[in-house]
Amino acid sequence: MEEGYSKKVIISGQFVELYEYGVTQFKGKRGGSGRVGQANESDKAKNREITLRRARRMIRCLVNSNIGVHGDEIAKFLTLTFKEIITSLKDANYEFKKFRQRLEYRFQIRLAYLCVPEFQKRGAVHFHVIIFNLPYIDAKELAQIWEQGFIKVNKIENVTNVGAYISKYLSKDKIDARFEGEKCYFYSRSLQKPVTVENDEIVCEIMNSFDDTKCVYDVYFENEYVGKSRYRQYRLCSHDGVK
Repeated sequence: MEEGYSKKVIISGQFVELYEYGVTQFKGKRGGSGRVGQANESDKAKNREITLRRARRMIRCLVNSNIGVHGDEIAKFLTLTFKEIITSLKDANYEFKKFRQRLEYRFQIRLAYLCVPEFQKRGAVHFHVIIFNLPYIDAKELAQIWEQGFIKVNKIENVTNVGAYISKYLSKDKIDARFEGEKCYFYSRSLQKPVTVENDEIVCEIMNSFDDTKCVYDVYFENEYVGKSRYRQYRLCSHDGVK
């Protein structure tokens, strides 16, 4: 029988998240109700919402796990737009791939990045991208390498939780039909992954070593899957290496 857990810790760089669940959790996917018709459609909608929450959390953790760990370069947060109205994610992703390859050739490096595609109101795709190891490059040259349209460099110098800031771009439109069968975010293999611990005894040992003054967020929440639960976030020290 699979062993359950009631506590979970996720370590993402200088951020540590503690979940204390009211209902014992087990690894693996939650199954559907098995009903058909309208009820089954309702289940699908719930599953899409769960998938979206997990994606937001993963983006937040990946970003926080990689700030300041890829050499001395300052992380760059970019918005890439198309001058032509491109509504196909497949076509847009192909153009991003070519941009990434040209940029890597320019600096002779493998980029460490995370990319979130987003649909504008007019239906066109644009990208929000954070690159963790991009050397300095003039904005005009960067736009020339992109070749497709306007580039905006987003300033996030004073953002405490960069991962949370960027994950907000994964909004509810990511569960519409245009994302069916497509990735709502993607990233390079070189990114460091967050560390997850799902063992009550080990989690207690980890949390006993923390100072409660480092807790920056503390909230209770409740739903049908976890019961009445508590979430706490700890920030061990400030981040550098973001622009």
